[in-house]
Amino acid sequence: MITAAPPLAAPGPPPAPTGVLRKVRRIGYAVLALQFVGFLTWSTLLYQRFALSLDFAQYNQAWFLITHGTLNPIDSLQGYPWWQDHSAFVLWPLALLYWVWPHGLIMLWLQDACVVGAEAVAFTWVCEIAHRYRPGRDAAWIAGAGLALLAADPWTWWAVSFDFHVEAVAVLFAALLVRDLANGHRRAWLWVAPLLSCGDVSATYLAGCGLGGMLMSRTRLRGALMAGVGVGVILLITLVHGNLGSGLQTYGYLAGPPDGQLSVAGLVKGIAFHPVGVLRALWAKRLSIWANLAPTGLLGVGFVWLLPIAVIVVLANDLHPNLQFAIPLFQWLPIYALLPVGTVAVLGWLARRHRRMALLLTSLVVAQSLAWAAVWAPQIPGRWMRVSSATAATLARIETRIPAYAEVIASQGLMGRFSGRAVVHGLLGPGRIQLSGGEIWFVITPLAGVESQSTASAMALVAELAGPLHATLVTHANGVWAFRWHPSAGVRTITVPGESTPLAAWPTPGTAGRAVMAGPVADWHVTSIGGQGYVADGLAWQERPGRYQAFVTLSATGPVNVEVWNDTGNTLLARRSVPVTTGVETVTMPVDATTAYDASASSGWGPFRGDFLPPLSGNRLEVRVWSPGGETVNVYSAELVGGSRNDSSRLPVP
Repeated sequence: MITAAPPLAAPGPPPAPTGVLRKVRRIGYAVLALQFVGFLTWSTLLYQRFALSLDFAQYNQAWFLITHGTLNPIDSLQGYPWWQDHSAFVLWPLALLYWVWPHGLIMLWLQDACVVGAEAVAFTWVCEIAHRYRPGRDAAWIAGAGLALLAADPWTWWAVSFDFHVEAVAVLFAALLVRDLANGHRRAWLWVAPLLSCGDVSATYLAGCGLGGMLMSRTRLRGALMAGVGVGVILLITLVHGNLGSGLQTYGYLAGPPDGQLSVAGLVKGIAFHPVGVLRALWAKRLSIWANLAPTGLLGVGFVWLLPIAVIVVLANDLHPNLQFAIPLFQWLPIYALLPVGTVAVLGWLARRHRRMALLLTSLVVAQSLAWAAVWAPQIPGRWMRVSSATAATLARIETRIPAYAEVIASQGLMGRFSGRAVVHGLLGPGRIQLSGGEIWFVITPLAGVESQSTASAMALVAELAGPLHATLVTHANGVWAFRWHPSAGVRTITVPGESTPLAAWPTPGTAGRAVMAGPVADWHVTSIGGQGYVADGLAWQERPGRYQAFVTLSATGPVNVEVWNDTGNTLLARRSVPVTTGVETVTMPVDATTAYDASASSGWGPFRGDFLPPLSGNRLEVRVWSPGGETVNVYSAELVGGSRNDSSRLPVP
């Protein structure tokens, strides 16, 4: 592989494109404009469908509070001042956009504009490089290849699909800075302050850009100064505890056995003495590295201006113990926006010496990038749009009913739209939530959104709110459960249950059933509505492989089937036909769930495959009750006993 492209021509004004290259540039800007329209449309749809989760909630809450006079907002999700998460002070001036249009959607549109803006800067740089290396028609196909790499990369769509992140703003300033630095413009310094205002992660981008400048003799001093500023800001943010969301302790495992409070020097020393740990961590995520780099053409890592920032982004994400950082998302945006520039530079350098080889290699690079798009782009709606229009309509009605002063606790997969208030919490999994007191609203969707909370945990919480906690049920429709609760005096916490058993059936009736919620909560159940189908389903647990006993409490005037499915593998594990019951009975049957099925976020085909997360611990085992119709069937509860339960919270898998 080519490891370093030669430096560009002497600094000065970039050459103006002529002839066919000018047409390619115009086409490129038009393509990026269409992509921008696509981003805006997609972001609007995500917002309307409430498909916004934890990260959007954090930014939106701070943004909302700043605009309403709380200049030092507290992140109720983390329990500390918001600035200490990543020191992203750029949010304060950005908060003024609220008064342009007071909706959180404008944050998503801003993110779209910054990502496309960074791509436009990169494409402009691509055209300049192509013209310098191969003036004339060759410059046109080289620049066209760069456009294809920028526009076809499916991961930029993933990045803008996942909530809002300040890294999207930072990548625009990073692109402006590194292009100006490479072209010898002093105005590169103009972008330093805006870039650093985006927080600690953006300071690593500055350090990477500076290191790239240090590798070139004509910008060595300027690059060294920028790298020094970037590293200095990182150290300063660490000293003032302004990076609680991504502190050094996160990478402490690389330093070997813990030895008191971890410092920068201690981390460097630990890695130096335990390098095998770094190599092992990178090797374990080799497919993630390949998947993130390949659509950009991969050759871009050989461009000296971009090599340091590429290395920093790869190490920061793939050495992070949180496996979610290996997924192609916002944290990889500098790779997606800038590495195509490096690929073009390498191809242009090669075209000077071996034109035919460069043409062949360009064709291969573009073809594989388009293949990545063909494999992964169709998966975007299914991975990110997991809230139906009917569910979104119900959520919109609930949103209008919740008072501005109320505290909201919502399922993490849709909590973003409910975060424009002083206190909001997400249902991430089992555990204790600290309450602020006063009126509290719960919005729970056991089967909608990209969730980290298991279905069983969500359903058990619904049953507790309706039962022992005596919360007021406000809405139950289209898979949404909304409660209003006034806790007793002195109550300051609520515990979210884990894989509780048994589960009440009434929270999740099937297509052939409806919930009966009259009288005492203990008598609530699901009853058949006369048609053929599942009277009750969605009674599910996340379990490890093993043998279980299923217990289903029901009554039936005619035949019914009691089934247990492994939803992860879409496999029927057990079925028992019950001809009729004498009143309410408990049906028991053994369940062999010893076969484990892969539930990872990996998919794709051949070289276009990505393994981004390991399988969840266990499989989703679901109890269903089916009726042929024409009989009265009542389902009260289901229980799964045996094996070992998994009550730990899990990462959402997009």
